[in-house]
Amino acid sequence: MSQFTPPEPGTIIWLKEIILENFMSYEYARIPLKPGLNLISGPNGAGKSSILLAISVALGQIYTERGKRLRDLIRRGNDIARITLVFDNTETNGKRPISFSESETFTLSRYLRHDGHYWWEADYRQISYEEVTRLFHSFGIDPNNILIIMHQGTMEQFSMTTPQEKLKLLEAAVGFAGYREKVLEARNRLESIISEDESISELLGRAEESLGYWKAMHGKYQQRAQLQEQREWLKRELIWARISKHERALQALDAQLETKRHALASNAAEVEETRKQTESWRAKLDAWQLESREAFYELLHHEKERARVEALTEYQQEQDRLTDGQPEAAKKLKVLNESIQTTQSKLGALDRSLEPTINSYISYRVKREVLQFQRDQLEADIKAIVTEREQVTQKLLELQPQQRKAGERIETERKQSEIENEIGLVAAKIEALGEIPEETEEIYANYSKVFAELQDKAKIVAANKRAGLKELEERQKIWKKKIAELLESSTENFQRILASIGATGMARLVNVEDGDIEHAGLELYVGFRGSQPVLFDYYTQSGGERSASIMAFLLSIQQLLKSPFRAVDEFDLHMDPRNREEIYKMMLSAMRGSECLLITPSQITVTDPSVHVIVVQKAYGKSSVREVK
Repeated sequence: MSQFTPPEPGTIIWLKEIILENFMSYEYARIPLKPGLNLISGPNGAGKSSILLAISVALGQIYTERGKRLRDLIRRGNDIARITLVFDNTETNGKRPISFSESETFTLSRYLRHDGHYWWEADYRQISYEEVTRLFHSFGIDPNNILIIMHQGTMEQFSMTTPQEKLKLLEAAVGFAGYREKVLEARNRLESIISEDESISELLGRAEESLGYWKAMHGKYQQRAQLQEQREWLKRELIWARISKHERALQALDAQLETKRHALASNAAEVEETRKQTESWRAKLDAWQLESREAFYELLHHEKERARVEALTEYQQEQDRLTDGQPEAAKKLKVLNESIQTTQSKLGALDRSLEPTINSYISYRVKREVLQFQRDQLEADIKAIVTEREQVTQKLLELQPQQRKAGERIETERKQSEIENEIGLVAAKIEALGEIPEETEEIYANYSKVFAELQDKAKIVAANKRAGLKELEERQKIWKKKIAELLESSTENFQRILASIGATGMARLVNVEDGDIEHAGLELYVGFRGSQPVLFDYYTQSGGERSASIMAFLLSIQQLLKSPFRAVDEFDLHMDPRNREEIYKMMLSAMRGSECLLITPSQITVTDPSVHVIVVQKAYGKSSVREVK
């Protein structure tokens, strides 16, 4: 079965024989079948329906009407039963219907054990249920479709099925199930896409909400980062402001120091010049004093000499008068008076020069003292500046670690207090932003990525949704077209067959315009004895009318059925003899080219030699079959 390939379209497989072993009332029986109509007749309870049930069970039918458990189908007193279907596997055009079997016949056996163990064998090799159903579905044989195999009592079941179930049975029987499956596949895909779209929309909504939150948080994060960067800049600016302040202070101190030292040098030069001037004027005073003393002593000397001379002159005046000439003393006195006058003039001149000399000397002495004071002050100032300079230099040295951290120099003219105030303001702004997770940027990036991916996926899903809608619409159109063609063909036959038994009717589709294939259904309308057609159901028509209506519908679709094997149990249930004969004739005509199994407890006149008749009898609890030649 692993090598199984589906048969080519149109390939037919015939059921040649049924072998029953310990199945229900059969101990052992071989029932041959032929293409065309196979008529199984016999009294009620003989085991006719068991043959059809055996075929269905062997083909994998899920439900059995005779027992809920398969082990109930085993002949009483036995532990195991076997059903064997023998199919014709003769080559046609060089190919066998069942390609993986090389035998002229293909044998399928179903084993039923009383302990509940059931299995299949194909050509004496065990196979699975899935393989069985897949194999025979490829030929269109479905034992669960009552339009292909209609067991005893399933006519009543068909009359009670919903329009939706009737349409599904018809589609499956004629091989149109693939169209419905494609529509359903397209719808399921579309529903999946819609569900995905709704899921993505929901995720997108939640992601957008989360993204909005983290976007706002990211905005705060960026704002905080900017504020922190600003704060770091301000801290650097503050450090450089402090450094600049000390550097400016150092520059100012250096300038002051230079000025003071220059002033001290100038002071020293001026002191030296003042000293020289003071000494010069002191020398002048000393010279004046010496000269004045000499002049004074000279004046004293001259005055003493003049007094002596004057005294001597008085004494000699008399003598000189007597001699009538100038005495020597008079001459000397004259000279002394002239010397005194000269000396007095000199002293007068010295007295006059004393005051400016003293003033100049005092002035220079005062100036020298002032300069000395200034020098002391300058030296004190220089010492203070040097001390302050050392302090500023020390502060700059202390700021060096901060300077290295501060990085590249920032030129600023602002005061430290201004910068510190701004740092405080920035810190307050950062504090006002509240708690912000450190992984905010990563989370926001992830949410942005997820949101973008969801948006892209939403676009893809939207495109898939449009494509899915288009595909669904196209497949629904194809399905509607095929179903409409099918119904048109079968309705004409349905009406013709009903007319042959004196009835009227029609088949129509319902709920095909609402776009939901699951609501679409098939309704049958029939009218008997001249009445207008009414909806076919279990409650409206009589038993015979229901049987005739169902058989008319089955006959109307016989040429459309995909399965080469069909079967109807008690096709003539409740029918009057005329309708039974008419339906039988139409079945005989419709079954040409197929293989049909008809089961009836009634007597039917068989005149056509192509009909294969099998009679079932039961005696002493054991069923047997007889082929009528």
